[in-house]
Amino acid sequence: MKRIIYIQLLNEGSVAYRPVSSYEIGNNIFKVVGSDIYDPDDEEWEFPPGTFVLVEEQIKEGKKVLIAIREQNPE
Repeated sequence: MKRIIYIQLLNEGSVAYRPVSSYEIGNNIFKVVGSDIYDPDDEEWEFPPGTFVLVEEQIKEGKKVLIAIREQNPE
């Protein structure tokens, strides 16, 4: 299932996140898609497209969102 997760942007001067399309693999593991919006010359994503990540539900600006917290083997 395709869902939106949030990936932290690095070297922004403050904490910032980018909403990114990802495929749910299972057990809170997602494969980051987003290659259509990824521009490494403009933003440095903590987890670039193609990375498998573990997500955690967090509250940001009063909304529940899925935040990528670490790289995760899909097995």
